Amino acid sequence: MPDHISAPFIPVQYTGEETETSAERQAGNEQAAVAIFERAVRRLQNINGWGKLCGALSSEFQLVDKLGEEVDGPASAGLYIRIDIPGPGNSVGKGYDWVLIEQLEDVRLNDRQQVFFIRARPTGHPLQKHAGTAHFLKEEATSSFVITRDSEEVTATVYGRNEVPNTDAQEMKDKIRNAVIGAGGAIGISKLQWKALVKSLLED
Repeated sequence: MPDHISAPFIPVQYTGEETETSAERQAGNEQAAVAIFERAVRRLQNINGWGKLCGALSSEFQLVDKLGEEVDGPASAGLYIRIDIPGPGNSVGKGYDWVLIEQLEDVRLNDRQQVFFIRARPTGHPLQKHAGTAHFLKEEATSSFVITRDSEEVTATVYGRNEVPNTDAQEMKDKIRNAVIGAGGAIGISKLQWKALVKSLLED
């Protein structure tokens, strides 16, 4: 279950798998906690740098705009994340899996509690939306990347919700790929890479 601070920002689970990968850090005082929180937010917004934070077996991540052009800068709602997963690519996504950043919020609940989150959802290739969802999961799935500060404790969590393999793909090879990856292969690898990510976000 999400902690009480982030719970209102996490989509309801109603189908498929749900995953949660978390790390937390106790700071010596609130000032130190604010510094850890703010640094973690900067790292999380630097999506092009996630691959380094996630380690050797990680996917590669690249921010892309709606024209399919690479973006060098912080994440914002409406941008796409192009994901290069190790192994066979997704033909409808031109070799990549794609998610859309549908929401990004920085919320100060009170003097002691802060929340920052990015929520992404499987989508089509930005230049070929009509071709269908270019991801191994269906578009009901979401990934919420959340950093919270509760007084002196800072927590980083990735919440996967409604994770159902995308077996509606038009191409048979995509159907098979998505079924194999979505049935646990990539979700298992994702959990490892997200564990590395949440730990790295909070490190000095």
